[in-house]
Amino acid sequence: MNQNAVKLLLSRAINKLGDVLYDYGNTTFIATMGAVGQQFLGIYQIAELVISILLNPFGGAISDRFTRRKILLWTDGIGALVCLLVAFFPSQTMMIYGLIGVNMALAISSAFSSPSYKAYVPEVVGKDDLVRYNSDLETVVQIIKVSAPLLAYWILQLVGIRMTLVIDSLTFLLSFLALYLIRQPEALEENSRATDIDFKGILSDIWEGFTYIRNKRDIFFLLIIASLVNIFAAMLAYLLPFSGRLLHQDTAYATLLTMAAVGALIGAFLARQVANHMSAMLLFLILSGLGIVIIGLAAIIGLPVYVSYAGNLLSEASMAIFNIHFFSQVQSRVDKRYMGRVISTIYTVAILLMPLGTLSMTLWTSSISLWSFIWIGLGFIVIGLATSYYASNKNGKQ
Repeated sequence: MNQNAVKLLLSRAINKLGDVLYDYGNTTFIATMGAVGQQFLGIYQIAELVISILLNPFGGAISDRFTRRKILLWTDGIGALVCLLVAFFPSQTMMIYGLIGVNMALAISSAFSSPSYKAYVPEVVGKDDLVRYNSDLETVVQIIKVSAPLLAYWILQLVGIRMTLVIDSLTFLLSFLALYLIRQPEALEENSRATDIDFKGILSDIWEGFTYIRNKRDIFFLLIIASLVNIFAAMLAYLLPFSGRLLHQDTAYATLLTMAAVGALIGAFLARQVANHMSAMLLFLILSGLGIVIIGLAAIIGLPVYVSYAGNLLSEASMAIFNIHFFSQVQSRVDKRYMGRVISTIYTVAILLMPLGTLSMTLWTSSISLWSFIWIGLGFIVIGLATSYYASNKNGKQ
């Protein structure tokens, strides 16, 4: 990878570390406030979700309308400023309101920075290096996910919430500096076509993005896959906390999560060895479903519990490879002028449809069952097989 790609990877890794430290520190602090804290925590999380749903389409359009690197610099700069500001709020009550306000500000920033980042990657990383870059990024992200909560706990216990916020501010600043050091000719910054915000123009851009997705069959195909996969992923996320009861092991849920983290690391490492083809991507979606089936089936037929744990390891390793290649496919297929809008549409549709999976599990009276692992796994397998069949037929006709 070139030096600019390394700087971009470093920026994102530092940013992700700051996100984990921020979320852990703030939610832990709010949760210690008792019943009042419980209410505020609900507001804290709901506000973030609502903002994401409302602003994601605008974030994609703006990332295609303005220079993506500048958007990322602005969002990192705002993050550093607001975290530092709240750290100096004098009272605990002001601090809670401040944390909710900062979380809303960061959610707004994220709605613009997330599509901007994904869309910026192909401008910095060569097409042949996309899988390697996304694989390296996923490896770093998974290491941070595993290790950062423990680091956040240690920092919070040692220096308290105020200094934790100062450290959060520092991570945003370091991410800003890594981005600032990227040196790229202006001619390569292909989306610097606007200098002012035109609301009507942005709405027109959003509609233009939808039209592009509808007309580009391969991109629309990827969007359908992401939507269906996220429904079943939400069902699995609902079921996993009950795994202790289902597998008759008090530590089952924690062990499954550990296996998930290890599997994701393995998958991120192996992804670069897999050819960046649609057929390979869908094969790993099928293998992910097979791993989920193993979780339930092994317990039903009386195999040792570690076979179920191995099933989750297989599932998460395969899903990591699928996700890396999914976004590599998007980044290599989409016209750079529409990249932000396509990615924000994928995020938005995923957020909107995931509650369908949770609602299905809630309304289904016998959903808390080992058989649910099998049905969910089969859902992934059917999606993988059906889309593989469609893709092969389409290629055959071409």
